[in-house]
Amino acid sequence: MLRGPRRSWLTGALLGGLLCGGAAAEEVQYLEDKLEPDLSAGLGPAPADLDRSTPRRAWSAVLAACGTGSTGRGAHLLNLLQLPEPDRATMGPVLFGQLCELLARAEPAAPAGLSDSELGPLVEGRPTNHETVLSLRDGDRLRSLWLRRYTDQRSGARPWLLTRQSVSMLPALHRDLLQAGGPRGEAPAAVNLGLGVPAAELRAANPREAVHSFRQAWEDNDLRRAAELLDLRAWPAEEQEGMGAELSRRLGLLLMRAHPGPFLGLSNDPDGTPELDLPIDEERALHATLSGVTIDLRLTRHRLADGRALWLFGGKSLADLDALYEQIGFGWLGDVLPTWLFSAVLLEMMAWQWVGLLLGMILALALSWLLGRLACGALGAVARWTRWAWDDELLPRFRGPIGLAVFALCLRLMGEVLRLAEAPEAVLARTARFLALLALGWLGMRILDGMAASLLKVFRARQDELGLAMIPVGRRVLKPVLGGVVLIVALQNVGLDVSGLLAGLGIGGLALALAGKTTVENLFGSLTIAFDRPFKVGDYVQVGDLAGTVEDVGLRSTRLRTVERTLITIPNGQLADSRVQNFSARDRIRLAFTLGLRYETSLDQVRHLVDACKRYLLSHPRVWPGFHRVRFVGYGSSSLDMEVFVYLATADFQEFTGLREEILLELGRLLEEAGVQLAFGSTTVYMAKDDPPAPERAAEIGRAVQARTEAGELWLPEPPRAGRPP
Repeated sequence: MLRGPRRSWLTGALLGGLLCGGAAAEEVQYLEDKLEPDLSAGLGPAPADLDRSTPRRAWSAVLAACGTGSTGRGAHLLNLLQLPEPDRATMGPVLFGQLCELLARAEPAAPAGLSDSELGPLVEGRPTNHETVLSLRDGDRLRSLWLRRYTDQRSGARPWLLTRQSVSMLPALHRDLLQAGGPRGEAPAAVNLGLGVPAAELRAANPREAVHSFRQAWEDNDLRRAAELLDLRAWPAEEQEGMGAELSRRLGLLLMRAHPGPFLGLSNDPDGTPELDLPIDEERALHATLSGVTIDLRLTRHRLADGRALWLFGGKSLADLDALYEQIGFGWLGDVLPTWLFSAVLLEMMAWQWVGLLLGMILALALSWLLGRLACGALGAVARWTRWAWDDELLPRFRGPIGLAVFALCLRLMGEVLRLAEAPEAVLARTARFLALLALGWLGMRILDGMAASLLKVFRARQDELGLAMIPVGRRVLKPVLGGVVLIVALQNVGLDVSGLLAGLGIGGLALALAGKTTVENLFGSLTIAFDRPFKVGDYVQVGDLAGTVEDVGLRSTRLRTVERTLITIPNGQLADSRVQNFSARDRIRLAFTLGLRYETSLDQVRHLVDACKRYLLSHPRVWPGFHRVRFVGYGSSSLDMEVFVYLATADFQEFTGLREEILLELGRLLEEAGVQLAFGSTTVYMAKDDPPAPERAAEIGRAVQARTEAGELWLPEPPRAGRPP
């Protein structure tokens, strides 16, 4: 099926037709050398033995093909470029067959009378580039079939072919001279009796001129003149003027919506262009699909009594017009607004659509503001019934994103309401999708802000300084990442190719990573600290050989205050890879030391001292009872060694030093009571025999130890469970 108006029929019956061979005497006409893109398109390559190099040889090939019935071969002797390419292989042989039947009734030019030069006939040394092969007289009008020289831009060949106009005349000539068998019936003075005889200045001699004249009258709001280009014979004469104005308005609106540009593809030949599925007196003005609806508008050729031929919209096109308008028209607006609001077009949008778009955007802004407030208010009322507090703080942040989403939805609906053309509607739809995705990203950022605010309150209540420091860091990292992802997805959804952008980001990210390796390492180090939480602000930690109190944890580094009151800055990347010892995380503090007793101390004194120390430590309220150790551990080089190992139930180092002092003083008193002295790290040289220190006390202690051992009261090696303090 042909997709555009490409044919017409013979302008009137050939009354008293005269068929004569040879060229009629007429004024010499010179034609320019005609360039065509691809003469064999749709037909395939011409046969290798087909000679079309001169007028004589081309016309001889025509007569030879007709003689053998080779219509497929003969199609290569016609210029069929006015036909759609898919139809040329079918229509070409049909048209050539009609030419052959016409030649069988006529006396065509003899090949010998035609030029056998590649340039064709020369007049005064100039090539005319055409040769007449058949002439017909219609009254005072002479109609001719021509051969013309063409240049095929694809192959470079320069064949002589029957011209486009000659090919277009073939169906009408074939009908009027062969099928009808004679003159046609008497033509009427007017097609539409209710409108009278068409004005002499009405230009509709060919399909293109008819559509142009209709559109011009419609744009001038002269619907009476536009109605003269409609076939209104289906309505009574008294209704034709009113119906003509109404149908002209709606037909003009449909043409503006489906094909706002000029109809340059229509035939400008009075005989039109042949089509496969149409009678020869009809031409398809428009065949298109809009919003799933097929539009098929046709022109019909009418012959008037004054000899004029007019192409008019009519037939099924007008019968289906109201139904088409209901489906894809502009509704009541098209029936009441001035036509100039529809004929004035900028960027494929009519003037009324620009006005409607502006008013619609103002209304959409107001509606988005109102619905944003109403939606947040309704959700807030629901949130107040929940037992959580975070949703009460989060919902007010949704007003902006909800409003933007409503605005995007309104834009999408405006494309349907305003009945925009395909390109503007696609732009509006892509804009709506882009804004909707931005609204989604904005909503995600608002959720991040709300979660950050809620976590800040939680960490502030816990006095978690590290959490308070990490929340801003996480927000500064996540929001750009979320924004970038949403932006890339939005750009991809509006039809932009983001592969280059992603590749650029990948290369840029690699370059940034290489150039800012330390910075990126510190950034990930801060994230590691935030999630692993090895310490918090205020803790006393040791990193390697550095120790101090944590004062601040930033995006790049962590600062420690040492006991010398100096400030140490450690990069987070280095800190994350180091061994961190957190002293503030202790639940208790170890107290461990060794007492070196003089070798003059008797073993009974050692037993007594171990027993006394154990009793004292276990009775102390701040000594953790779960683990303790007081042992005589060995003979040193200059002392008898007694080990003391306990945990003090405190995490405060200042308090620990006080408890340690208290315990050491008490243990010193126990040493004095036992008559035991601490050994010095020295060597004693005895020059004479002397008495051991406090021999009487040593003897007394020995007897007491012996008695307690026999009674089972000596806490060696372990104190009995019954004797342990609770």
